[in-house]
Amino acid sequence: MQYTIYREEDYKVTPQMGGETKELVMFPKTAEYIERDFIWRLSLDTVNAEESTFSKMTDYDRVMLLMEGETVLSYENQRVARLAPLEQDRFDGAWKTKSFGSFSGISLMVRKGCEGYMDLLFPKEEADTTPVFTESEKPNAEHALYCSEGYCVVNYEGESIMIRSGQTLVISCSESKRPEYSVMGEGTIIRATVFYDDVYKEMAPEIIPHEKASFDDFKKCVYLANVQFKWAKYFIKSLKTTWFDRELSKAIAKIERYYIPMIIFFVGAMAISIFVAVKFESDLGVVLAILIWLAVNNLIITPLLYMAVVPKPVRKHIKKVSELTPYEQRIREEELGQNERLEKILKKYKNSGKNLGIEDDKE
Repeated sequence: MQYTIYREEDYKVTPQMGGETKELVMFPKTAEYIERDFIWRLSLDTVNAEESTFSKMTDYDRVMLLMEGETVLSYENQRVARLAPLEQDRFDGAWKTKSFGSFSGISLMVRKGCEGYMDLLFPKEEADTTPVFTESEKPNAEHALYCSEGYCVVNYEGESIMIRSGQTLVISCSESKRPEYSVMGEGTIIRATVFYDDVYKEMAPEIIPHEKASFDDFKKCVYLANVQFKWAKYFIKSLKTTWFDRELSKAIAKIERYYIPMIIFFVGAMAISIFVAVKFESDLGVVLAILIWLAVNNLIITPLLYMAVVPKPVRKHIKKVSELTPYEQRIREEELGQNERLEKILKKYKNSGKNLGIEDDKE
């Protein structure tokens, strides 16, 4: 089990018509709200307008818990719900929803097929074991505790974790061990509990925690630095069954985009050639010096350039094609499709150029 504390500086604030939305937590972290590729999202919504229309979220179920003000939620052709502070309502994100009356509240969006709930905790001076709001057959669970006022100390796995007003504590766990924790303090805690299966593997990239650089990373960078030439996949069989994830591919692109390794090699080779030719006046010496420089560049200098930008641990970003998640398989197929289209376009223009040349010759 893991936990994370989100503070004011971690939140993302987005202006909305008639108010604003403060995104407290989104899972997975790599997801983007505009892409609708998240599993769940917890936000603090402030609506100043007397009448407002909610964004349509067809693939999500929603829960709204009011903190301040009063509002009437109208679900077209469905029903109407009147909410006062600390009251909540659950509704389908696909419904056309309007609110009447200014308010602020906590909004929970959960992808359909997953489960999401909200409840209230009122910490006391003495630690009180907090029961899980509900149980589920889903293997994974997330508990998000938002401190709306006061403070709260969460005793979790022998550790005391304090959150203050405006902070959010997220506890993650799997089926093997549901979270057990007690709370103490004063104020109001809004808890969101989300249960989900491995659907996130089909929607978002794997989250790989960053680690300190190691010698193993350097060895992988030596490998990466020497497989970037155009026809590498035809000479190195392992590349046909290996896939670099997007984070690693972007890092490699940063280096290769401006031909930095190539420039360093040619500048170094030229400088060494001139030095050896002037110093020793030997053609053989020049050839040997260039070969030595080639080895040093390919085995040390270029790998060090890669080490500076690639994500660590590198080995976790180099994956076997047979072990890719559904999301990674989809991304790989898109990349292969883009490469095929690019090759067809280049071939088309190449052939067009040949035809033009032939016609010019005939004329």
